[in-house]
Amino acid sequence: MNFRRVLMAMMLSVVTAFSVNAQDAGPSLFGDKDQPGNRLHNNIQEQVDAGTDISEAIKASIDSSLTDEDNTLNGESKSAVAFDLPLANQFYAEMTRSNSLIEVTKVLIESNADKAVHVITLGAVLYPDFAQEVFDGAALTGVMNNDDILVAMLQAGVDPSTVSDATAAGTAAAPAVGIVPLGAGIGAGGTGGGDTTASTN
Repeated sequence: MNFRRVLMAMMLSVVTAFSVNAQDAGPSLFGDKDQPGNRLHNNIQEQVDAGTDISEAIKASIDSSLTDEDNTLNGESKSAVAFDLPLANQFYAEMTRSNSLIEVTKVLIESNADKAVHVITLGAVLYPDFAQEVFDGAALTGVMNNDDILVAMLQAGVDPSTVSDATAAGTAAAPAVGIVPLGAGIGAGGTGGGDTTASTN
């Protein structure tokens, strides 16, 4: 009898501890702290939790992340974000809504087909350990074929061994007209001399 009471008390304390920890952890944001995109998303969420309007929180967090003294983003992700600030703001508007890299990639490419390569670059450098999700989101749109998506990801510095088209849900017959590749400096560590200057748009 005493054994059952002790066992029940132990189970109750484990469940209580788990519940308290789950509440303390708050909402789980996509990725992990090793991903620059996750760190930026966390900064945005902290401002939203403090009562800042979501659009203002996104803009302020992105602007702050691009300063020299801020280490939320690394060099590649800073360059990709600065290359097209309106697209980066749109990226995080979608990320705060869906918390899914596949969904964000899909929605942004469908609404910005002419910027498909940059959407892929943005996802790949912000979440480097989740390149497969970027590939799958791009493939779902049908805007680019799998080979062109892979080329865009290689240009963004993705290790080709981490991506497979086996799980991609769809393939376009041909790339969309008007897709312009980014300079090799974006997402490739600046090795190709591409222009990484922030857009003034």
